[in-house]
Amino acid sequence: MGKNKKEIKTELSIEEIISKNKKTRLIIKLIILFLLLLILGLFLFKKNIIPTTFYLKGDVNTTIHLDEEFKDPGVVAKLMGGDITDKVKVKGKVDTKKIGKYEINYTLEIKYLNIYKKITRVVDVVDNVPPELNVDCEETIYWNLQEGFSVPAYSATDNIDGDITEKVKVENNVNTDAEGEYTVKFTVSDTSNNKIEKVVKVIVEDKWKNTYIIVDKSEQTLYYYEKGVLVFTSPVVTGNDYDTPLGDFAINNKMPRARLVGPNNEWDCYVNWWMPFISSSHGFHDSAWRTDFGGNVWTYNPTHGCINLPADKAREMYQIVEIGTPVHIIP
Repeated sequence: MGKNKKEIKTELSIEEIISKNKKTRLIIKLIILFLLLLILGLFLFKKNIIPTTFYLKGDVNTTIHLDEEFKDPGVVAKLMGGDITDKVKVKGKVDTKKIGKYEINYTLEIKYLNIYKKITRVVDVVDNVPPELNVDCEETIYWNLQEGFSVPAYSATDNIDGDITEKVKVENNVNTDAEGEYTVKFTVSDTSNNKIEKVVKVIVEDKWKNTYIIVDKSEQTLYYYEKGVLVFTSPVVTGNDYDTPLGDFAINNKMPRARLVGPNNEWDCYVNWWMPFISSSHGFHDSAWRTDFGGNVWTYNPTHGCINLPADKAREMYQIVEIGTPVHIIP
């Protein structure tokens, strides 16, 4: 009996302790009630209380060039540490063939958890391709002293703007009254401010420094340069040794349909295009009696000293060279 009394007494003392702590019980109930009200309030006002991670991979603002491939880096989306990227909806498209700013919107929404988040990436497609500028001449050109200068022809096109020739700016300081080196600068920009420029060097000199004929006897070839540019070539047949002398001469006359008579009537013939460079004894002309020119013809069938050209080449040369044109005959 005594033992049972002790056990009953112990049980009563626990109840006694609890009853004496009504204040503690009330505080616990109030905390529970507060948490329930907080959760209810957050739910009613659509506030998310579950830990969620949501951010962009890569840069928020991205710049790419026209026609450059765009690869969307995507986003990171996690709920309580777990991957929920498949819940993200992506809206927006980047047209890499058209200049402009584009937005890609990423939305994460889970309604029953009151999760709604949205972030935006801005992609700027820009044009970095400069226009094409074409100038119809070499980088260095030669011009004759005292001859009026004309700017070389030019054109400009752009991959976006099309023909922008009218936008080309030309700066020119050429003075043909004085020998020297000058420049002509061509500059053009497109609507994206991509710029290109070309500079042409202009060398003003005495006319015959840059316009001349070279006859290379070893190559049996004639070269005609006009303002420093090779504009005409032709195979030829020359005389052997001293029959066609080496040296510097100049065309002293031009005659169509000329009669050529050698000493002691050694030859007597007519030519259609006669351009003498040593008095009237040596000159350039066509030779209808020949079929082969250039190569080693001169070693077995040379001229008497003149320089023979094919008929069509002699005619072309006659039309373009002037009296006074220097002639340089080299070995």
